[in-house]
Amino acid sequence: MTAFQSATFPQLLRAVTERRREHDALAGPQGTWSYGELDRRSARMARALLARGAGKGTRIAVLAPIGPLWLTAFYAGLRIGALVTSASTVATPRELAHIVRHSDAQLVIGVRRYMKHDYAAKLAEALEIDPSEPRTLRLESAPYLRSVWLDDADGIGWAGSAEELLSGADGPDAPSDKLLEAVEREVSPADDAVVIFTSGSTALPKAVVHRQRSVAEKPGVVCGLGGYAMEASDRVLSLMPPFWMGGLMAALAVLARGATLVYAESVAPAVTADVLVDQRVTRVVGAAPGDKRLAEALAARGAGELLRTIGGLAAPSPAGPAPARRYPASTAQGSMGMTETFGYHSVVRPDEPTPAERWGTVGQPVLGIESRVVDLVTGQDTGPGREGELWLRGSTMMSGYYKVERGDTFTPDGYLQTKDRVVKDEDGYLYFFGRLSDMLKSKGANVSRLEVEEALNRLPEVDFALVVGLPDEEYGQLVAAAVVPAPGARPTAAGLQVALRRELSGYKVPRRIVFITPEDIARTSTGKVKLADVAEMVRSRLDAAPAIAEVPR
Repeated sequence: MTAFQSATFPQLLRAVTERRREHDALAGPQGTWSYGELDRRSARMARALLARGAGKGTRIAVLAPIGPLWLTAFYAGLRIGALVTSASTVATPRELAHIVRHSDAQLVIGVRRYMKHDYAAKLAEALEIDPSEPRTLRLESAPYLRSVWLDDADGIGWAGSAEELLSGADGPDAPSDKLLEAVEREVSPADDAVVIFTSGSTALPKAVVHRQRSVAEKPGVVCGLGGYAMEASDRVLSLMPPFWMGGLMAALAVLARGATLVYAESVAPAVTADVLVDQRVTRVVGAAPGDKRLAEALAARGAGELLRTIGGLAAPSPAGPAPARRYPASTAQGSMGMTETFGYHSVVRPDEPTPAERWGTVGQPVLGIESRVVDLVTGQDTGPGREGELWLRGSTMMSGYYKVERGDTFTPDGYLQTKDRVVKDEDGYLYFFGRLSDMLKSKGANVSRLEVEEALNRLPEVDFALVVGLPDEEYGQLVAAAVVPAPGARPTAAGLQVALRRELSGYKVPRRIVFITPEDIARTSTGKVKLADVAEMVRSRLDAAPAIAEVPR
């Protein structure tokens, strides 16, 4: 079956529902929904939101993992033309405060608890909510926020229950299905639809805004490509959270294909193994191929053969020596994307064999994306075979960064300067060489080294810290830090990690830390840090004595 193509999310959901009404749309520990049930439940939430005065442009934050509540609330917001943020479920109170405040969230809809997190407590700390605060919120810390709705609001005076919110769709004066249909017809492909927070070159995450067209069109292309390739018969487990671009795209790609989205209540190997077996999963998105802990958990269930039969789980088998690279410095990836392009912007198409001389390419741009490779000195196109910065533009690019002038983001003719170093060959195939910015890519997640440095430098045991990314087979880039201890302090790597976990999401905390003196830091004649030299110093010290610098998990 081909993917469903539409220009707005309401059109996409309607087209899928009409053709796949009885097929499983969602499956997991809380039960199974057909596409017809998904349509009904998200419609009820959409009408409940309309009853609360929400509509086009209303800012809604959804604080939940992939599952029934996330799917209902997120899809409902898109159906009425709201601007929806999938808030990080691993955010610290400080990060959560930034997400709610910077997105101008007017409603927060979420779960009370997930894994070890209590989001009522986190929100109260993040936004400085007094327990006596009335249900209609008036907070200087989040001035647009008016209400919070949780699946369990018991004992919280300032939050309502999700069931209470939904009851607004059931009364005699509630918005009707006909009114919802009229609302959906007014949703335009050009309307802003989602906000995705991603680390950038600043200390706090950037807010990337995408239109309805990206949400409706891009998944229909992506669900046939790379790690998202799937068939309508697949039962797909996503192990990436929906606040990451990868997790959001996984959910939408399943929808665009009309397949089944499977969810788990935890990413723990034992839980994942149970879901793989019990839900008859055929494809996994976001797993680490060859994961030893998952292999052990599956073996304990007597299902070790699933590592070979479920797409996305099997470790790649050696294919002999790689062909000679046309561009020796390039990294073999087969695809390339970013949050600003709503996932993939370039891929190697599976139906187009890649000749040996193109080994290492990340492919060609897809879905109307245009690319340029620009010389950093002249500002002119480099021409085939010469390295430069990748510039992109197209209809599924972001509309911009929230609260940032368009002119500060795009060139006058609409190109985004990606800060990726690439080469383009004479046929338009791209080869990736690295980043020009301070972004690290660790196990698929964007990590701003400046954000991590700022958190380290706030710790009393730290005088000065530098964060670098080290090449790593499992992580892509391993987040590492070189730390100058404060005078008289004797910090340990484990102690710094514990302190950082109170300020940063776990995936941002450096996996390894080395302690240095100020004299160890290589600088230019003008005093600027030579970051590449620092990274080499960290790597060499870890190679010499890795055990003393490992930060335990």
